[in-house]
Formats: sequence, C-alpha cells, structure tokens
Amino acid sequence: MRSKLSIVLIGVLLIPCVVYAQEIEKIGVVITGWGMPAGYNFGYAWASPDLAQTGDRTEYEGQPCKIGHVGEFPYLSHQNFIPWLILFSEPGAENFFDSYGVYRFENDQYVSPNPAIPPVNPADIPTGTPVTPLKDVVESSAQKYPVDTRDGTDYLDGWFQIGTFNNPWPNGVHDFKESMPAIYTRYYGNLGVPLEAADPNDQHPAVLAQDEYLEQLMDEAFGERIDLRYGFYTPIPGYTKRMDDAAEEFTNEGVTKLLLARETTDHNRYANEFMTGNYIKERLCEIGKLDSMHIEQTRQVGRTPEFNTMNIRNLKPFIEAYTEGSIIGIIYVTRGLPWGKSETSGSFGSAHPWSKEVYHENAYLNYLSLKKELQKTFGSQYNLIFTKGGAESDLRADNFFAYGINKTSENGGIFLTIREAIASMKEDGIDKIIIAPCHWNYDNLDTVLNMKLTNNLPLTPKADILAKKFDYTHCEDAEGKVVECNSPDRVATITVAPSYSNLPEEFATSYYVVLRGTLERFGLYPQNIQLRSRVSQTITKLEGGIVRAKFLSLINGAKIEIPADPYPERPEGFTRETAVPVNDPADTMDCLWENTEIAIAHQLKPPDMKNAQAVGPAVHFGPYRTFFNRDITITIPYRRLLALGKRDQVKAYIYNHVTEDWESIETEQVANGKVTFKTKVLGLFRVGVAK
Repeated sequence: MRSKLSIVLIGVLLIPCVVYAQEIEKIGVVITGWGMPAGYNFGYAWASPDLAQTGDRTEYEGQPCKIGHVGEFPYLSHQNFIPWLILFSEPGAENFFDSYGVYRFENDQYVSPNPAIPPVNPADIPTGTPVTPLKDVVESSAQKYPVDTRDGTDYLDGWFQIGTFNNPWPNGVHDFKESMPAIYTRYYGNLGVPLEAADPNDQHPAVLAQDEYLEQLMDEAFGERIDLRYGFYTPIPGYTKRMDDAAEEFTNEGVTKLLLARETTDHNRYANEFMTGNYIKERLCEIGKLDSMHIEQTRQVGRTPEFNTMNIRNLKPFIEAYTEGSIIGIIYVTRGLPWGKSETSGSFGSAHPWSKEVYHENAYLNYLSLKKELQKTFGSQYNLIFTKGGAESDLRADNFFAYGINKTSENGGIFLTIREAIASMKEDGIDKIIIAPCHWNYDNLDTVLNMKLTNNLPLTPKADILAKKFDYTHCEDAEGKVVECNSPDRVATITVAPSYSNLPEEFATSYYVVLRGTLERFGLYPQNIQLRSRVSQTITKLEGGIVRAKFLSLINGAKIEIPADPYPERPEGFTRETAVPVNDPADTMDCLWENTEIAIAHQLKPPDMKNAQAVGPAVHFGPYRTFFNRDITITIPYRRLLALGKRDQVKAYIYNHVTEDWESIETEQVANGKVTFKTKVLGLFRVGVAK
C-alpha cells in the first residue's frame, strides 16, 4: 500500500519531499527452471517429458483452464514439438506411441529401469522380434544413444530395445517416456557426477551455489516481505517440487501476489510464457484461484551491466591467453530455437507459435550489448573480430551470432550454427577463435555435450569437467579435423569458453537485479533504498510516452522518452510465411514489452562513485532493469557549479551491482545542466566527471 502522504495529480503520482514508504502484503516468488539433478535420478528422468515435450491435451472443445493451448481441436495441446501421434496414443496408430520396450539385461531376464514395469523372459519374446543393443539403435538415420566420442565408452552396455516401429513389440508403455532413463544414463555417463556434489540426487552444485547467494541478496533486500521458493518443470522426487505445485502452495496459504521467474538470459515465449506462465496459470485456474491472483514475471537476465560484467570476467582469461595485438574471432552462442518450423496441426503436426517467438530478437540484442562492452574493455589491446570480413556492422547477417543446439535445417538458413561461424572465420583467415556460450546459467548437458556434438566439436575431457574446468581448446585444419596445435595443417585454434558454473555470485547478482525490478511492479522496493520526489505514470506498449519530473527539487528536469510500438501487428500477426527475423537492431518488432508504470525518483544515500566525482543526484528509473528492444532516451540533471572547468568530462553513469561501482554511458547531449543519453535498460543513473 502506498504512503498516505501520496497524492494523485493529473494521472501522475507525486510524493514531494518524503521518503517512499510501504505497507505491502507478502509476495510469493517462484523460481522455475529445468531443475536437473547433479547425477542420474530415475524419477526425474521418467517425468522429464511430462511438461517440456508432452504437455496436456484439450479433451473437448471449450474445456476450461486450458490456457494458451495451441493447434486445432482435436489436436490441441499445451505444446507439442514432436508429432502428435508420438505423444498421444490414437486408435489405429498405436505403433507411433508404443512399438518397443527399453530394458537392461540382468540375471537372465530383461528388466525395466521402472520397477512398475514387469521384467521380460527372453523365451517370451516372439521369434523374429529384434533385440538391439541401445548403442546400435538408429532413429532418423542417426544413432539414438551414441557412445562417448572421447574414448568410445558405451554407458548403456547391457541395455536393449526390444522391437522396432516396423517390427513392433508393444509393452503398454509410452516409448517416449520409456527412452528417458537410458537417455539420462548416457547424459550422466558423458558428464560425470560433480565431485563436490554432496548428494547426486540434489541439484548441481553450481546451481546450489547460485541459489544460496541469490537467497542472501533477496533476504538482505526484502526480508520477510517476500517468500522465495523453487518449483521446476520436472521435480526431483524427494528433493524439489514442480512449479505449479509450488504456486498452488502459495495460494493455499493466502498469497495473492506471485512473481514467476526463470533464470534464462534470453527472453522467449517458450520458456516464459508456455512453460512457466501458462502451466502455473492452468493450475491456478483449476483450483479457482487465478482470477484473484496478481502475477508478474521476470523474463531474462541479459543486456544489463551485470550480465556484461559477468561475461567480461568469464572471457578475460581466454582473451588474455593471447599476446596483445592478436586478432581474435569471437563467436557468441545462444541456445537457439527453430526458425520457420512447421506449425501444422493434425496427427503428424507439432504445434507451437514459432513465427511469433520473441527469442530471436531478444537474444540478438543481448549479444549486441555484450559486443559493445567487449570492444570497450579489450579493443585497445586486441583486434576482436565479431563480423564477416571484420566489417563495422551491427546487422545480424554480418555478425558471428550463432545458435548452439539447432542443426542447420532448424535454422531455416537464417541463423548460423557454431560450425558455420567457424568455417566463415577460417575463410577470413582468423586463426584464433573463442566461442562464448552465453545463454545458460551453468555448464550442463547442453553446453558440455549437446552443443558440441551438434557442431562437431571435441568434448571436454571428463577429468577436466569433474575438476570444474569446463573450457577446452583444440586445433583444426581447414576441413574441421582436429589436429595437433603444432601441426603444419593447423589453420585455427578454437577455445570453447565455459558458461557460469564458476561465477555463482556474478550470476546470482545478475538475476537479483531483474527480480528486484519485477518486485517493483508490485510496489515493493529493497528495504535499504530510500526514494524521494517520486513521479510515476503508466506508459503503454502501443503508444509509448514521456514521464517527466517537474517541481521536484534536485531531480527537476529528469525525463524518460519511450517510443511507440513500431510494429503493433508484430509478432502477434505473424504467420510462418510472413514472419520476419530481426536483422537490423534499429528495426526491431518491439520497444516496450508491455504496459508499464514507469517511475522516476531521487535515491537518497546512493552507492559511492569510486572512479568518478558525482556532480548530480542519483536518479532512479524503474521498474529496475526494465528492458526495451529499442533505444529509449533519458535525461538527468546535474549541478553545473560542481562541474566547473570540467564540462567536457561530464558523463552519465549507471550503477553496476557486480562491480559495485558506476560505469559511464555514451552521452548524447550535455546542455543547460542536463545530460541526455540512450539506453535499453533502466536502473540507477547519475552524472559525474572523471576523477
């Protein structure tokens, strides 16, 4: 509840000369994500497809609470990336759903990893039914369970598939789920179990370290005004909860305000809307609580000063491994989502609104933000190459911005794979290449295994992985064959950098600042933050607008200008045929993501400036770390007398919670005691001059 001293004036909230006080009910915070355990856990493996691939179907037209289901009835479901008949059993097409069984051979019988499935005696298998070692099973012309490419180890030795699609042996179990224990056994064989894992059934130690520091930051900032809990796409039985179960717990305890958050660095509809948002909303609808809930979502971590600093620290040792003056190619890698994938409905359809996916734009803007910071940090010492031919361009088609998991066919000829980016760099004569995986919060099966297998990159030795050394450097010839680095055939030295396993505090801080901003949408601020002279106004995504601070003491003249939605019909009106991928970052689909109450305030007792002298008030623009897909314009005041004789050094600064210092922003104009600049993210700003 806002302070009783607040008054509403012409649609704008003014609180003159008082500290912003709060009385607010407790807010439930649900941290979601994949929640993968540190080691193999049968319960997790068996349930892993339930939400992420299979989802729930609409049983009859008009069925309530089926929020966001896609496709056309009767082929209507939460989402199905895999053809319908593989996910849902249909009369007359049962072979697609169940045509084989997966077992281990133990004590002269075939035993399922699921104790609920009876064992099979070899004599009971019909003559002629194929019994295939899993390492030899082929699906879509490729091995489904390949051996370890490092040493040929078969982690599924003794596992068999009984039956095939063309020679079926149905056992009454969904093949897709039945494959998962074997798939996860192979995953963990390749990855190994972290040595520091106190319990391999718990989450990965890197994630636990991030969570521990995040909880510390959230507790220091908000105390008992929030209740932070975890809920995942798939639970680890006995250790974690499913995300919709966690949300239901909150509602049963009387909580009516929920913050839903995902740790992804790139905002996408798949993770945030379909997985986190819609599943939780479905559950709340089913228990009759949805209409009484106020829900806000934290959508990404990327494109902030904290995210960029974390990446600078992550990449620094690999850049500085080369002598100053070296030419180094940088390949930025995000996970990738299919582009131009079929959105057909029907028995062989796979439904998801890929043409309306915002991932492609947001991931690319996150890359450009880091690219600028890398150039600023290392550009005077190294010649970092981000584009084909080294052109000065921010166009996506010119940049080495790559999708790590997608095959070439899934990119629709639009987005580069890592392997394509490497080949292009080799053609440009670049012989030192660093691959930076920037989508994931820690080194996991995607970065350690899938990304490398998809792009024909050697796997990091298991001993290194277990020693928490996730990077790996190798050398290649012109065709991509691995060679010794002193070989005359070497044309490139390639380093795959780690993700953020060894930077738990940096990632937790990057996560905290966006969670903090989402809590501001409920009117909740950190308890040590004192704001004065606050002005706020709702700005719509469609129309944009201006918020000004007038007659408010030290922040008079502070202003934010937000452009209107440049393409109101995008991406909502896109079809697969009319969708346009981002290329020019100045011509994005969106600016503001949603209607938002934008606030300007004077922050008292701001953090000290270490490398600059403050010459103006600290001005809070919120919600904190709100993101934009186009530049917005901010103006903040300063005291000209304090900058006397140093006008040419006057700059705007933004506070960075990782460095715990202020960093300068490229200034657009200095005039009449005000500084104007562009940004795509909100925060705490101040004018200063270099010391």
